[in-house]
Amino acid sequence: MDMQTGWNENRALLRGTAAAEPVLSHETHGVVYETFPLAVRRLSGSEDRVNVLVPRALLEQRPVTEGMELEVEGEVRSFNNKSGKGSRLVITVLARSVAPGIGEPCNQVFLQGTLCKPPVLRQTP
Repeated sequence: MDMQTGWNENRALLRGTAAAEPVLSHETHGVVYETFPLAVRRLSGSEDRVNVLVPRALLEQRPVTEGMELEVEGEVRSFNNKSGKGSRLVITVLARSVAPGIGEPCNQVFLQGTLCKPPVLRQTP
Protein backbone atom coordinates (compact mmCIF):
# COMPACT_ATOMS: atom_id res chain seq x y z
CA MET A 1 0.00 0.00 0.00
CA ASP A 2 1.29 3.46 -0.89
CA MET A 3 1.58 5.26 2.45
CA GLN A 4 1.01 8.69 0.88
CA THR A 5 -2.15 7.90 -1.07
CA GLY A 6 -3.45 4.82 0.75
CA TRP A 7 -3.83 3.07 -2.64
CA ASN A 8 -2.60 -0.45 -3.28
CA GLU A 9 -1.28 -0.40 -6.87
CA ASN A 10 -1.90 -4.00 -7.83
CA ARG A 11 -4.24 -4.08 -10.81
CA ALA A 12 -4.52 -6.22 -13.89
CA LEU A 13 -6.69 -5.67 -16.97
CA LEU A 14 -6.68 -8.57 -19.44
CA ARG A 15 -8.62 -9.30 -22.61
CA GLY A 16 -8.65 -12.82 -23.95
CA THR A 17 -10.59 -16.01 -24.53
CA ALA A 18 -11.81 -18.40 -21.84
CA ALA A 19 -9.80 -21.53 -22.61
CA ALA A 20 -12.02 -23.80 -20.47
CA GLU A 21 -15.17 -23.77 -18.34
CA PRO A 22 -14.76 -22.52 -14.74
CA VAL A 23 -14.25 -25.27 -12.15
CA LEU A 24 -14.40 -25.24 -8.37
CA SER A 25 -11.15 -24.03 -6.80
CA HIS A 26 -11.81 -23.62 -3.09
CA GLU A 27 -13.95 -21.98 -0.42
CA THR A 28 -12.68 -19.55 2.20
CA HIS A 29 -14.50 -17.31 4.67
CA GLY A 30 -17.82 -18.45 3.20
CA VAL A 31 -16.89 -17.40 -0.36
CA VAL A 32 -16.73 -20.07 -3.06
CA TYR A 33 -14.13 -19.49 -5.79
CA GLU A 34 -13.89 -21.00 -9.25
CA THR A 35 -10.99 -20.87 -11.67
CA PHE A 36 -10.48 -20.99 -15.43
CA PRO A 37 -7.59 -20.34 -17.83
CA LEU A 38 -7.73 -17.16 -19.92
CA ALA A 39 -5.85 -17.32 -23.24
CA VAL A 40 -4.19 -13.92 -23.69
CA ARG A 41 -2.28 -12.77 -26.79
CA ARG A 42 1.14 -11.16 -26.47
CA LEU A 43 2.27 -8.36 -28.80
CA SER A 44 4.35 -10.99 -30.61
CA GLY A 45 1.20 -12.96 -31.38
CA SER A 46 2.12 -15.79 -29.00
CA GLU A 47 -0.47 -16.85 -26.47
CA ASP A 48 -0.21 -17.18 -22.70
CA ARG A 49 -2.70 -18.87 -20.40
CA VAL A 50 -3.34 -16.95 -17.21
CA ASN A 51 -5.25 -18.57 -14.37
CA VAL A 52 -8.26 -16.48 -13.33
CA LEU A 53 -9.77 -16.95 -9.88
CA VAL A 54 -13.31 -15.61 -9.61
CA PRO A 55 -15.93 -15.63 -6.83
CA ARG A 56 -18.87 -17.85 -7.76
CA ALA A 57 -21.27 -14.96 -7.03
CA LEU A 58 -19.61 -12.97 -9.83
CA LEU A 59 -19.97 -15.92 -12.21
CA GLU A 60 -23.66 -16.14 -11.38
CA GLN A 61 -24.02 -12.54 -12.60
CA ARG A 62 -21.81 -13.08 -15.67
CA PRO A 63 -21.57 -16.78 -16.65
CA VAL A 64 -18.37 -17.79 -18.44
CA THR A 65 -18.21 -20.50 -21.10
CA GLU A 66 -15.26 -21.89 -23.04
CA GLY A 67 -14.43 -19.80 -26.12
CA MET A 68 -16.02 -16.63 -24.74
CA GLU A 69 -14.13 -13.36 -25.36
CA LEU A 70 -13.66 -11.67 -21.97
CA GLU A 71 -12.24 -8.64 -20.24
CA VAL A 72 -11.08 -9.42 -16.70
CA GLU A 73 -10.12 -6.76 -14.21
CA GLY A 74 -8.60 -7.70 -10.89
CA GLU A 75 -5.45 -8.16 -8.82
CA VAL A 76 -2.32 -10.22 -9.39
CA ARG A 77 -1.82 -12.96 -6.80
CA SER A 78 1.08 -15.40 -6.57
CA PHE A 79 2.40 -18.18 -4.37
CA ASN A 80 5.19 -20.73 -4.40
CA ASN A 81 3.79 -24.20 -4.98
CA LYS A 82 6.23 -26.43 -3.14
CA SER A 83 4.48 -29.71 -3.93
CA GLY A 84 6.34 -31.95 -6.31
CA LYS A 85 9.97 -31.53 -7.29
CA GLY A 86 11.27 -28.05 -6.52
CA SER A 87 9.34 -24.84 -6.00
CA ARG A 88 7.12 -23.36 -8.72
CA LEU A 89 5.75 -19.81 -8.82
CA VAL A 90 2.02 -19.81 -9.61
CA ILE A 91 0.57 -16.50 -10.86
CA THR A 92 -3.19 -15.90 -10.82
CA VAL A 93 -5.50 -12.94 -11.42
CA LEU A 94 -8.17 -12.56 -8.73
CA ALA A 95 -11.10 -11.19 -10.75
CA ARG A 96 -13.02 -8.20 -9.41
CA SER A 97 -15.04 -7.85 -12.63
CA VAL A 98 -15.69 -9.94 -15.73
CA ALA A 99 -17.22 -8.41 -18.88
CA PRO A 100 -17.47 -9.22 -22.60
CA GLY A 101 -14.10 -8.62 -24.29
CA ILE A 102 -14.88 -6.03 -26.93
CA GLY A 103 -12.16 -4.31 -28.95
CA GLU A 104 -8.43 -4.62 -29.31
CA PRO A 105 -6.30 -6.34 -26.65
CA CYS A 106 -5.35 -3.93 -23.89
CA ASN A 107 -3.50 -6.18 -21.46
CA GLN A 108 -2.08 -4.14 -18.60
CA VAL A 109 -0.59 -4.98 -15.22
CA PHE A 110 0.26 -2.34 -12.63
CA LEU A 111 2.36 -3.34 -9.62
CA GLN A 112 3.89 -1.14 -6.97
CA GLY A 113 5.75 -2.29 -3.90
CA THR A 114 8.25 -4.95 -2.90
CA LEU A 115 8.24 -8.06 -5.08
CA CYS A 116 10.76 -9.97 -2.99
CA LYS A 117 12.38 -9.84 0.41
CA PRO A 118 15.11 -7.21 0.82
CA PRO A 119 18.66 -8.72 0.75
CA VAL A 120 19.03 -8.31 4.52
CA LEU A 121 16.05 -10.64 5.12
CA ARG A 122 16.98 -13.38 2.63
CA GLN A 123 18.41 -16.64 3.91
CA THR A 124 20.53 -19.01 1.87
CA PRO A 125 20.37 -22.67 2.95
